[in-house]
Amino acid sequence: MKRIRCGVIGLGRLGFRHAANLAGSIPGAELTAVSDVSSKALELFTASYPSVAGFTDYHDVLNSKDIDAVVIASSTTMHAAMITDAINAGKAVFCEKPLSLNLDEALAVQELAAKKHAFVQLGFMRRFDAGYAAAKKKIESGDIGTPVSLLGISRDPSCPPIEFAKSSGGLILDLCVHDFDLCRWFTGSEAVEIYARGGIVRYKELEAVGDIDHVNIEITFANGVLGSLEGSRNSRYGYDVRTEVVCSEGAAFIGNLQDSPMEVMDASGIHKNTVDGFLGRFGQAYLEELRRFIHDVQAGNAPCVGIDDGIAALKLGIAANASLRQGKPVPV
Repeated sequence: MKRIRCGVIGLGRLGFRHAANLAGSIPGAELTAVSDVSSKALELFTASYPSVAGFTDYHDVLNSKDIDAVVIASSTTMHAAMITDAINAGKAVFCEKPLSLNLDEALAVQELAAKKHAFVQLGFMRRFDAGYAAAKKKIESGDIGTPVSLLGISRDPSCPPIEFAKSSGGLILDLCVHDFDLCRWFTGSEAVEIYARGGIVRYKELEAVGDIDHVNIEITFANGVLGSLEGSRNSRYGYDVRTEVVCSEGAAFIGNLQDSPMEVMDASGIHKNTVDGFLGRFGQAYLEELRRFIHDVQAGNAPCVGIDDGIAALKLGIAANASLRQGKPVPV
């Protein structure tokens, strides 16, 4: 299979990791160019990868005939516009979640992708984590029966920068969107009702941008499965992402707060190292999702996590925000 020449748009923490993975860790991929509005970010990356071209305008990446595919890791508000431009430029697309913050905008991307027969994969990386993938296989095998209920916990150790919170879609669409996707993936069903309750527990500055730092969400699915989710910015003890899927004949528990199997005991007690952030917890998953992206583009396969999945998760997020405002359950 031919090598897929790639460009990366956005060199924040995650975009930098994606670009580095494409530059040296994924067979079949060749990183050709990167783009970021920050010249400092470009200089930092190209200092380590001098053979990679750097641009401040992402259109320069899309207009390059030497690029087959792009990875979009820009600010959330630009995702839909950049996907649209990439599709029109004839590139295969990998884009970080969420697809958009606006349903009409997301549906327009869906329509364009269908019309152009474009390849668009979304970055729901938890599906590619070894623990989550193993749980999915165990459920599909029927060894533990069918799902009955699901508990999802997503806790960040601190508040994100306010500028990020302002444009990210907020706690629900930025963080809980991963759990929405996992719920659909594990249950094999779509939500019919959602009830969200939350507020600001610690970070009062979030009020100015219309965000919150804690939410509890109850979801009812069409097949009768019940989901219970928690999203939080308040886990000062570390990055805490776990999921429990209770089934008719058993259960699957995924995730581990402890970063290593070591415990230290001294006069003050027992101490464990916890995971400090998403790159530490899901580093391998980020690599695996790009490996799958390159493989499927090479093989001419359909994307394994596509626009339809992004729209379904977005609908859940929009409904959860509506429920939060109204203080009552709402239909999805």
